[in-house]
Amino acid sequence: MLELIKLNLGYTSDFNDPDVDQLINHYMSTAEEYFKEATGRKYDKGNNIHKNIILLLTTHWYENRNIAITSDLDRTLTSMFLMAGLQRIDKND
Repeated sequence: MLELIKLNLGYTSDFNDPDVDQLINHYMSTAEEYFKEATGRKYDKGNNIHKNIILLLTTHWYENRNIAITSDLDRTLTSMFLMAGLQRIDKND
């Protein structure tokens, strides 16, 4: 998943920076916890919809990591990412 997130962020496959990897892994872990808290479901690494939600959340948080104050826009985007994925999950259950 780390490599997929790095590709989504525009890093090439030969890019290697342990600090960046650590930060992405932190956001990815947080996104998995956020997913569980928001949905009441455990993140399923084999479910492409779940993976896409984690990908979008992680990428969004990484790209907006220097924003000092969490804005309404940030909360709105995060909610939109989750809701878009959850609507698809509910249709498949």
